[in-house]
Amino acid sequence: MTDIKKLINDNLSTTEMIAATKSYCPLLWSHLHVAATGQVMPCCVGDWKLPIGDINKDTFDEIWHGKEINKLRKALIQDKKVPHCKTCYLKEDESGFSLRHDAITKFHEVSKPMVLSTTKDGSAAKAKPVYLDIRFSNICNMRCKMCGHFSSSNWYADAKRLSKDHDIHNYDTEIDQAIIHGVQDSKTLLDRLEEYLPYVQEIYFAGGEPLFMEEHYTILNKLIELGLTDVHIRYSTNLSIMKYKRTHVVDMWKHFTNVYCAGSIDTYGKRAENIRKETVWSEIQDHMTLITEKTPHVKVGISPTIQILNAYTVCELNKQWIENNWVNRWGMFWNILQNPSFYNVQNLPDHMKEEVESIWLSHLDWLHVNETSPVYGTIHTAIKWMNSKKCDEKELVELCKHTQILDALRNEDTRATFPELNYIWENYWDDSTS
Repeated sequence: MTDIKKLINDNLSTTEMIAATKSYCPLLWSHLHVAATGQVMPCCVGDWKLPIGDINKDTFDEIWHGKEINKLRKALIQDKKVPHCKTCYLKEDESGFSLRHDAITKFHEVSKPMVLSTTKDGSAAKAKPVYLDIRFSNICNMRCKMCGHFSSSNWYADAKRLSKDHDIHNYDTEIDQAIIHGVQDSKTLLDRLEEYLPYVQEIYFAGGEPLFMEEHYTILNKLIELGLTDVHIRYSTNLSIMKYKRTHVVDMWKHFTNVYCAGSIDTYGKRAENIRKETVWSEIQDHMTLITEKTPHVKVGISPTIQILNAYTVCELNKQWIENNWVNRWGMFWNILQNPSFYNVQNLPDHMKEEVESIWLSHLDWLHVNETSPVYGTIHTAIKWMNSKKCDEKELVELCKHTQILDALRNEDTRATFPELNYIWENYWDDSTS
């Protein structure tokens, strides 16, 4: 059994901690994640079926120092694996990298005293949420193909129309309202967390679409009021909005010294408009120009969801934005899609995997980055993930089936939009099911 306290006292580096552990994650001591459903999980990739609390039923203190989180702290301090964190274990087995590794790199140092003060039963009186990720609601203006009503209010109408077919992944809903308030009483929660704001190092805004959420602007205004403008403000945003009511978001960003926008942009042009329905590509380009001109200190990166639909063209997007001076050569991090499984790049046929791998490696050559660069790691991790499993042809049949359903519902022609996937369309598309 690994003794995490001993490793900390031995003063292991973050790299050594990653190599020496299989389950330990500092986020259990330093991170608060509230999902758009109100459920509190260890992090945003924690198993949603195993929440450690519900912010709409329990207070922050009841959750933060409660039995469920203490059980996890007790296990992780002994480096025991827990079912809540199976996503990271799978990613580590199949690609060699996970969010757990990233968390150790970023938050191990600040978490050390919190972990060392943890008692045998997992109680951690000194634990502080220095990293906040609160999804206040599912408010979003888009209907991304790989998403659903649980993370997008704009998905509601489509979900209701498809709700009779419960075999359709993520495309049904049992909720009778478009907007799901993850935090029903946001004022009470924010008032309670104000005590911790001086200690907060990073706030991650995601959604839904965070730039549409009132609470996002409330938090920024509070940080400005308290003079805490050196906090790392990080976004996962579709970059479709730069003004909310009377507030121009770039005017707020001018107050902060460390702002990073991870653009949830998967590809470009008509393909982008197809994957993330309601995208207007010309507006995305205009917003990138605005950010560059008005807030040049704000760092923007590309954070695509890597899937079958964008595997062939995501690198072209990156090249275009580099040439436009919107992002630097290191400004790309890939989120590897696992579900819906029919979009998973592991299900590409072998010859298509070879083509995609060649495209990705050629892009790395064009970037001229060394092996220590994050973009080098993100691409090689994706290659390892893609090649770790054989294609499941049943999944490609499902891909075509779901494409037919959404095309009919949204009056689209995905096959024409993605001709690079013609092998899939020609071999797995069944017109008789239309």
